[in-house]
Amino acid sequence: IRPLYESAVILYPSSNITEATSLLGETESRTALFGDDDATEKLIQVINSAQVREYLKEKYNLMQHYNIKPGEKYPNTLMKAKMDKYMRCTRTDYGSVKIRVRDRDRVYACNMANDMAARADTIFNNLQREAAMVTLDEISRLYDIQKRLVRQYEDSLMNLSSAAALRLYSTFEMENDYLGLMRGRFLEAQALSRQTLPYILVVDRAVVAEKKVFPKRTVMVLLSTVSVLLLLAMVLFIAEGVKLRRADDRQ
Repeated sequence: IRPLYESAVILYPSSNITEATSLLGETESRTALFGDDDATEKLIQVINSAQVREYLKEKYNLMQHYNIKPGEKYPNTLMKAKMDKYMRCTRTDYGSVKIRVRDRDRVYACNMANDMAARADTIFNNLQREAAMVTLDEISRLYDIQKRLVRQYEDSLMNLSSAAALRLYSTFEMENDYLGLMRGRFLEAQALSRQTLPYILVVDRAVVAEKKVFPKRTVMVLLSTVSVLLLLAMVLFIAEGVKLRRADDRQ
């Protein structure tokens, strides 16, 4: 039986997972540092996602590490079964998230557990930036339209008579105020498309395990005892058979 070592990460989702952000990433609502139950479920889903698993599979060459041959009939199914068996992400009784990784290589177990947490944070940031880029493109288009409109009003005010310009000035002020609002939204979207936010709060990072988690000492003792008893029973059975055969030969 090959020993397995386990390393674990304890983390919480940050409030950035559920809170909307305003200019320069300031949260619109002043809430707790940690995310709510919904944020915890989202974090678990991301950690258990195919993106995280594919990242680990490539980085650690898990096909070779788990001795899965390229010519296997269902290599991806075998890989999924291995990862389901050795990698777990669950919610604790305290509302935190626990990542556990078991491996025959204690350093692999430690590094993969930490990488699962770090990769989840990267995925959340990528999703946020992608969404912000879409918003930025649309706001940038509307901002350019509004700048052209305000410029047209400015030109008209320069060319109109005083009485006509006075009537137009209130409209110009309103459109110019809206231009200022659009500029704020543009800067906000631009900042969100570039910034990196913490989406996880790590309480305990994984460390290299000193002791194996499987098999347990009691299991080994039990297996050894059962093996000795079976061997003893076999010896007694053979001895009894030999004894009976000799008795038959004498008769």
